[in-house]
Amino acid sequence: MDQYRIALVKQEVYQDLYVCSPRVKNPTDILFSSTTRVGPIGLFTLLNTDFHIVSEETTSECQIYRQVTPHLSDNLQVLKSATVDKLPGHGFFRPGSPHPHGVFAVSCDDVAWDHYDMVISINVSLPTKLVRQFPNTLFCYMIGEANLATKRVRFGYDVCLNQEARGRVAHKPGIVDFPYTFVGSFCLQNLLAQHLGRKSHDVGIYSEINSCVERPVTHAPPAFRVLEKLGHPVRLHQQLISDNLTEVYDARYFVKLGGRHIRGNSVIEAISLGTLVLANPTDVTHRELLPPTTWIRSGEEARDRIRYFEERPYIYQKALSVQRERLQRYVTDAPLESLHNCLAYKRKKLDHRRVDWKLRLPWRHKSKCV
Repeated sequence: MDQYRIALVKQEVYQDLYVCSPRVKNPTDILFSSTTRVGPIGLFTLLNTDFHIVSEETTSECQIYRQVTPHLSDNLQVLKSATVDKLPGHGFFRPGSPHPHGVFAVSCDDVAWDHYDMVISINVSLPTKLVRQFPNTLFCYMIGEANLATKRVRFGYDVCLNQEARGRVAHKPGIVDFPYTFVGSFCLQNLLAQHLGRKSHDVGIYSEINSCVERPVTHAPPAFRVLEKLGHPVRLHQQLISDNLTEVYDARYFVKLGGRHIRGNSVIEAISLGTLVLANPTDVTHRELLPPTTWIRSGEEARDRIRYFEERPYIYQKALSVQRERLQRYVTDAPLESLHNCLAYKRKKLDHRRVDWKLRLPWRHKSKCV
């Protein structure tokens, strides 16, 4: 996969992920420009990927974001000239970039998409008529909100990335498992170690944000009170992405206790940062990443499990290694194999069509030449 050229693209009205120029190539700079989440930063740490922000298109497919976030759709126009914290109800956000999306947005017609083997669009950033102009390129889209528009591939694209991480490998274009947070098992740890110039402090219990109901988070939830005597401070979610990742990087444990069900993007982040995740598997969609030794269902179980790991450091390391191995298999390797297969299938099918077309030409048939 590293020999392919890939583009990640979003519209100027998408409220998440990176806000930077396509000239920025350092993965850490790209990551820390994010408005909120880590997203598919592994595209930049593992693969040869460029990032583009394109201007909003008025075609119906490029307006699907209005169906994805109908409560925000009109307000998202603000992002063309202001940062995400200027959105109504988002004043507590701390965007990683001081620039509005519109500073870096270009027309989709100004990018040489045939320069890329694969293009991955967040929501539908490129109109169908443009996608059809580049038959050698594999066009994929991922709807920002999971479970929407994932039953079939639409809009003339080749692949729909469904935000799942089940280890399923696709062999031809269609619905493909590909998580929103796409990283390698050491990607984020390596980025933070390089950025901070030091190893993890390896102390503390990070409280997963959805264990809390307040925004921004200022207090540990009540379920964490039983953990206070374990000798580890409770670390809380931070609004600036670089600060938040540093908190997780420096923690020894990442704990999800109570709160709403989560897809598991934060779980992926923690494992890639080298922090052991403890959670109830029924609370996490990406439960495949969690071996039974890291399952907990209450504060008391979390306390007992942490004591168990603290008394047996070698078992702690084994559990973390298993989580990393599972991340590599489900989050990294299977999605990459799927994309490789989809591109190969599309190009092979295209080559067959070209051959068939040539065979149909009159001068290719001997009977016509006699």
